[in-house]
Amino acid sequence: MQNVSGHADPFIRKDTWPEIASSQLATTDDHPFLFRLFAEDRKVELERCRIPAAAAEKLVELQYRGQRQTYLQRYPGAENLILFSEGGKPAGRLLLDRQTNRWRIVDIAVLTEHRRGGIATRAIRACQSSCRTLRARLELQVNPTNPARTLYERLGFRVVTATDVSLEMVWTADPES
Repeated sequence: MQNVSGHADPFIRKDTWPEIASSQLATTDDHPFLFRLFAEDRKVELERCRIPAAAAEKLVELQYRGQRQTYLQRYPGAENLILFSEGGKPAGRLLLDRQTNRWRIVDIAVLTEHRRGGIATRAIRACQSSCRTLRARLELQVNPTNPARTLYERLGFRVVTATDVSLEMVWTADPES
């Protein structure tokens, strides 16, 4: 697969690995969906700030490109998975960086219309299952006010580092490790 600049898209791996819930590796054809997913929450935030729609659209595009570049630089081997609803529609994404002894959920997001349907839970539990088998830890970062924090805590993640703007959370099969 190639990205828009004509180079191989580093978020698309050529190897295969155990299936994560109902998902498939993203392709360049998925970029419009990934932008829609990203923009959904950002536009709501910008509307609260009373930013005009045209300016908000441009800002969201810039933020999307910036996030993508940051992820490419920090997690060049991350796998970008499209998560599907029970009905088989694209409903979310999981950006997952797998290393030998640790996996990192770089980003997980679900469209508003599909939230609270178990999509993220199934994806995270599949990651936990694989990590248990591999004896790897599963990490993520979340804003302390993000409602998803409750999900992560319910799934056994614990806070290992906290700041005003982020929580570093870890799950291990052995809670003592």
